[in-house]
Amino acid sequence: MNEPCIAALLLLVTCTGIGTPALAKDRQLVGVTNDAELTPPRPGNGYWSDAKPRLFLSTHSELGVPYAKPYFSAGYGTPHWIWAGVDVNAIATPEFLQGYFGVRAATPILDLAFGARDTGSFDKPFLAPAPLLTRELVRAQAGPRARYWAWEAEIVATAPLPHSALVADFIVVRTLDVPAGRYVFDESYRAVVKNAQFFVLRWAAVARLGHEDALKLAVLTECVFGTGRGQAVWRIGPAGALQLTDHLEVVAGLTLNVAGPDSLGLVLGAYGIAGLRYRWATGEKKPALPWSGALIP
Repeated sequence: MNEPCIAALLLLVTCTGIGTPALAKDRQLVGVTNDAELTPPRPGNGYWSDAKPRLFLSTHSELGVPYAKPYFSAGYGTPHWIWAGVDVNAIATPEFLQGYFGVRAATPILDLAFGARDTGSFDKPFLAPAPLLTRELVRAQAGPRARYWAWEAEIVATAPLPHSALVADFIVVRTLDVPAGRYVFDESYRAVVKNAQFFVLRWAAVARLGHEDALKLAVLTECVFGTGRGQAVWRIGPAGALQLTDHLEVVAGLTLNVAGPDSLGLVLGAYGIAGLRYRWATGEKKPALPWSGALIP
């Protein structure tokens, strides 16, 4: 589904499990104009679960620091909940530009995707082999800026628990046109890669807090392995999301490198983002612009 393929976004948690509405009983909200008047019950599984399956076009685009990500999906089902179809998205950061196209089948507990991405770096060439690379060596090497294609297959599993969840994400990546005898700094996974095929494993424990579980906090661990560099890349750090309205969400997080074959520093070795995500779909009951809608927290 390419949501983990976000430049500077580690947050598969906020894209899948952490962003999945809590599996809870329906709640009634007291009307603000009359204490005795009750509004209709809120869907226990969140706004997006309360819809009939249909053909649809949807978005959950993001704008943040330091990236922009237009993201569109088309398919059949209940958008942002249970559906199958195609994903098309792009990501732009100060370091690279990337486009993606793929197919996806999604549910709140299992998400399967397969697609291809085209990545162009603004400041990094393909790299000469070396046992250890630093940030300075990565950016100082001569040659045209790296541009390469890759395909990805991904499975994300979420285990909902009372006021919490466990999330696991496994990705198989294969680059298609990296020059022979060269390494590449994979912009999506922030690691220097030798092998054409490598793997990414991420897992997180998520706590769901507040009114309608609007606040989600997690500790995320990720491992990039099978790169041919002799040692896996390990990162760990906090991630979080705050659901402001049914359509607008704040996402933020940072994972820091704790082990790996290179010394890339904070800029190249870590993931870090802070931004807003906006959801919309054709045929929804109460569409709202990003700046409108009732606050959930």
